[in-house]
Amino acid sequence: MAISYNSGTLKSSDITASTSNPDSLGQAPDRRRLYNFGDRVAELAPEESPFFVYLSKVAKSPTDDSMFRYLENRNKINWTDRSFQMANAPGTVVAGTSYSFSVDQDSTSSVDWLLKGMVFIVQSVDRTGDAGIGHVIVRVESAVSDTGSTSSFTGKVIDLSNSNVTGYNSIIANDVCQVIGTSFEEGSGSPDVFSTELEDGFGYTQIFKTAAEMTNTAYATKYRGYADEWSRIWADKLREHKVDIERAMLFGQKARTGGIQYTEGIAGHILKNVNPIVNSDDFSYSSGSSYYRSIALGELTYDRLLSDLEVIFDPARGGSSDKLVLCSLPVITHFNKLGADGFIDSSIGHSASPFRQNMSSRDGAFGHSIMVIDTIHGRLNLVKEPLFRGIAAGFMLMADMSQVAYRPLVGNGINRDTQVMTNVQSADEDLRKDMILTEAGLEVTLSESHALYNLEHN
Repeated sequence: MAISYNSGTLKSSDITASTSNPDSLGQAPDRRRLYNFGDRVAELAPEESPFFVYLSKVAKSPTDDSMFRYLENRNKINWTDRSFQMANAPGTVVAGTSYSFSVDQDSTSSVDWLLKGMVFIVQSVDRTGDAGIGHVIVRVESAVSDTGSTSSFTGKVIDLSNSNVTGYNSIIANDVCQVIGTSFEEGSGSPDVFSTELEDGFGYTQIFKTAAEMTNTAYATKYRGYADEWSRIWADKLREHKVDIERAMLFGQKARTGGIQYTEGIAGHILKNVNPIVNSDDFSYSSGSSYYRSIALGELTYDRLLSDLEVIFDPARGGSSDKLVLCSLPVITHFNKLGADGFIDSSIGHSASPFRQNMSSRDGAFGHSIMVIDTIHGRLNLVKEPLFRGIAAGFMLMADMSQVAYRPLVGNGINRDTQVMTNVQSADEDLRKDMILTEAGLEVTLSESHALYNLEHN
């Protein structure tokens, strides 16, 4: 059923079909009718709720259970990185000789993936001169034994390089090792096997309700300004409902209490699973943790941001190379100040910098103005988020839209996505009451693909 708009106001007649012809628009509202509103509520004033609009248009995944489950795959991290740190090592080594090694799991993530036949290098740096670097090549000769805080194995030293480097023939505690592949003898059998389980999580749908009510006397009265007062109230209530969903999808925390479910918002998820960074420290990776930085607005230079993006966009983390960046008004203003001492100039020194060519303003597909910043690591699509105000006035949230999903409840032939229920007043009430209802939740996966900045400003 089509929805028509008149001067920006949705009329009650536009959402109620005539009794004689259900496929047409009519003036006579039906009693107790339910109208699927679906994505159309997102199209009202899209600049007021950009995150909900994007979720509705590009990240919708219905669920048939109010407690929905999802899986996360971090295997890419395991096979992309595959480095570890020595705990105990033999010291001086000789090529062709086997030694006992142990890995410190307090400073290194699990090395369950380290298998017999893998080859790794141990790099040595000459701190006494300029002779360069050298490394020792080692092959794992036994299965890895987990002893609690450490993992132990036997390895054979295969080769030593660059004898000009002090310590070229030694392996000591805290040395960093990097797997460089596998090596097996001719005619050998199949190697040992390692696999990881997918990680699972869950979320809740939340029931959102907004009602519009008017006495039948008022409904029949012609007012100044809006001849149809119901149309004005109804349009406002639709937008109110949409903004309520936006707030929950931003700030909500996952919970269930007293029979009421609460969904998790993207900012709420980040703050709950945060990997906090203070001052000018570099971002570091922690599995299952999002990135968070609190910094003065004027201290976020292009150079600082680019260093952060190196970590946020790391392909090993499983996210995409394209982020939706929701910005408060002061933050988006900061990025658009390209004059002297502005964001770009404070970073690279002059207004003629070619970096300016990587910044552009565009009209988005869903009714937004977008500021696009293309970097060597990925693309940032900056959009104003009007709900980032008050305690969130300094927020800049980088959401990886490939790792979020809008989960409306749809099952058994019933669609609980945004819908309108007309005439829900009691039978003896002399009034008109309609209700907007949405039951949906937000799914957030791969926390490390998202980031939140709190940019302090005066």
